Amino acid sequence: MSIEAKLTRALAAALLAAATAAAVAQSAAGPRNLLDLPIDPALLNTLPERKGVVSWNVLAQVKTKQVGKRLLPEFGEAVRALDKRTVKLQGFMLPIVAGEKHEHFLLTMRPPHCPFCLSLGPEYIVEVRARAPIAHTFEPIVLSGTLSLLHDDPFGLYYRLSGAELSSAPRD
Repeated sequence: MSIEAKLTRALAAALLAAATAAAVAQSAAGPRNLLDLPIDPALLNTLPERKGVVSWNVLAQVKTKQVGKRLLPEFGEAVRALDKRTVKLQGFMLPIVAGEKHEHFLLTMRPPHCPFCLSLGPEYIVEVRARAPIAHTFEPIVLSGTLSLLHDDPFGLYYRLSGAELSSAPRD
């Protein structure tokens, strides 16, 4: 495994640790939808809905189930329909390593002003593998690529976008 891959996994694990810890604490009550956070994540999303772009509200259609000491995702029907399909996603780039351009990074629903302040669960983070390096920006971007659902990722990620390229989408 490359150093970049190890860094990706370590960062993803750190970002998801808080969300997972909260979910584990509540798992005794049974599976829950992470949209039941104290603050409705829809209120935290500053991105407008765009035609042809998968909404973060769709990606949020995930429940968790406890298997042993692990929490695993149970994807809703609308999410399962996206597996292995070419989709467009919009969000904010969260680099894993320093640099001006990135082929491997995270895409998040919220701007990453503080990488430890995302305060959202794994359904709001997508691991991205780009075809070619993409210049870092603090502005929202739209990416097109193949979405994979991760059913048992060791670091708690739910989604990966492969072969990603910058794209466009009309504003409604």
